[in-house]
Amino acid sequence: MENQLEKKIIEALENVEPWQRVPTSLEGVFLVQTPAKGSNATIMLEINPLNERGSPMKRRGIFLRRSVELERFLEVMQNAKLKDVLKALDHISGIGTSDEIGTLEIE
Repeated sequence: MENQLEKKIIEALENVEPWQRVPTSLEGVFLVQTPAKGSNATIMLEINPLNERGSPMKRRGIFLRRSVELERFLEVMQNAKLKDVLKALDHISGIGTSDEIGTLEIE
């Protein structure tokens, strides 16, 4: 199984430009090949959730090269106080959640 996935990743990145996003079947997850240094090309995973239009939410997402990086990000993001801090920042900035923004109907 793992070898098949590795082969699919290598094939998907054969003809892409450096920093070009290659979408995966996981929503908001992209493969990115960085410029080669010598004979070594680095492949990264970009996590960038999609908005309601199907476009990445941020210009650049979170780039990961190793599974341990994902584990550490998840540890930080699962801290309950992080959400409290972000809600406070929303309040200070006068920004509501995206649920509060309605769609403008144009006829």
